[in-house]
Amino acid sequence: MHFKHRLRDATLAGLAAFVAVILLSYLKSWAHLMVLSAPLGATLVLLLLLPSAPLSRPKNVILGHLLTSGIAVLGMALIPDPMLGLATSFGLGITLMVLTDTLHPPAGANPILIYLSGAHLPPMDFMMPTLLGSLFMVGFASLYHYIFTHRRYPFGPKVPKAAEPAPAAPSTPTTAESRANESS
Repeated sequence: MHFKHRLRDATLAGLAAFVAVILLSYLKSWAHLMVLSAPLGATLVLLLLLPSAPLSRPKNVILGHLLTSGIAVLGMALIPDPMLGLATSFGLGITLMVLTDTLHPPAGANPILIYLSGAHLPPMDFMMPTLLGSLFMVGFASLYHYIFTHRRYPFGPKVPKAAEPAPAAPSTPTTAESRANESS
């Protein structure tokens, strides 16, 4: 890629990241809900710069974040030892993301973030910001790519243009049709 194109893409992504963080910061002060976190920042990098990567699919982003946050909330409630709870939540979160085909590396940091916060908040105080933040990131990436790359996110695999349909092969009669034709 030429430097000129790389500079344009980098500048657009940087400006978009700036706008996303400003919007989420205002949302935080308006709704009194922390919807911005380091894992969601890493998610935005993937969505803006590697949107066609399998790990950037909306399903991976949203469900990966919800799954790992939910596991961490459960771990905090069920495992009294914070070190054991964090390690268990982190490992189980990765395992479940792989098993459910929702692997999203930034989401792997959610248990660490939740445990480091040290807060024993109601589960929805962790889950709602995760859900809103990941939905915002997916929506923002959709809008960004629609406006600046003129493509619809999620991109999905490129499908070759449909070729001319092949001429239909003459149909061969079924066994019953063959017998009927023979008897006539």
